[in-house]
Amino acid sequence: MFTALPPIPLPAQPELQLDNASLLRQGKRVVNSVSLTVPFGAHVALVGPNGSGKTTLLQVMAGRLAPSQGRVLIGGVDLARLSGNQRAQQIAVVHQHEQVHGQLRVRDYVALGRTPHAQVSHDESAAVVSRAVQRCRLQPLLDRPMRTLSGGEQQRAAIARALAQEPRILLLDEPTNHLDLRTRADMLDLLTELGVTVIAALHELSLVQRFAHRVVVLGEGRVVAQGEPSQVLTQELVHGHFGMDVFYLPLPHREQDIAVFESPQTAKGADSVPRATVREPVAETLA
Repeated sequence: MFTALPPIPLPAQPELQLDNASLLRQGKRVVNSVSLTVPFGAHVALVGPNGSGKTTLLQVMAGRLAPSQGRVLIGGVDLARLSGNQRAQQIAVVHQHEQVHGQLRVRDYVALGRTPHAQVSHDESAAVVSRAVQRCRLQPLLDRPMRTLSGGEQQRAAIARALAQEPRILLLDEPTNHLDLRTRADMLDLLTELGVTVIAALHELSLVQRFAHRVVVLGEGRVVAQGEPSQVLTQELVHGHFGMDVFYLPLPHREQDIAVFESPQTAKGADSVPRATVREPVAETLA
């Protein structure tokens, strides 16, 4: 008779590590020797041009794609050693386009996050779902079918479902895609208040400062630079890697200057605007 092995002990606040992780597809390295250390509670932005490997790297971090070489560790334990259920209790993923049954009510969709916690009592699970709903401000929508929600409301529901998993690490692929300006700002503010590790692939560089403690720049599956946004997103790197210019400008009531990104053509007449100081990108592990 089969006996399920007990779960592998993990720390309550685990760090996530990639140790020289690579992924081969048809002989090409789509993730190329990536080494990162993300401490618990950090907010990390993954940025890079289209095709740079952001989505694939998130799938490797989640354990949904096994690296061809190297390792992914959570709390010092190889992710490959964890059961699917234990992985789901530690890591939740929100995709850019979530596939859900349109008739499913919001309350039932969020409750799907409790699937990895089948041994927990109904009352305890109901309390967890209720907290996730409140954090994502979904109370007025609970009886609505998912198909009737706006893009921003669907994203909030997807994050609530992920929070109902009670993960230590939340991975998001383009969480602000197709959202209006106010909804984007609200979404990023919500992500900074969750109290867990959040790693998000972002398409728009202008969103990085609002959300991230650290930024990881990818190019052809390799880490080009990593560190604090103001140290990494220099004129030299942004111009060379993204074909854009960056300017750091003061904003009232903000301690740090904000980064403004312009195409070189648009920026030709902006010589009077202080350009970002050119610095060498910081190469470091996230600590």
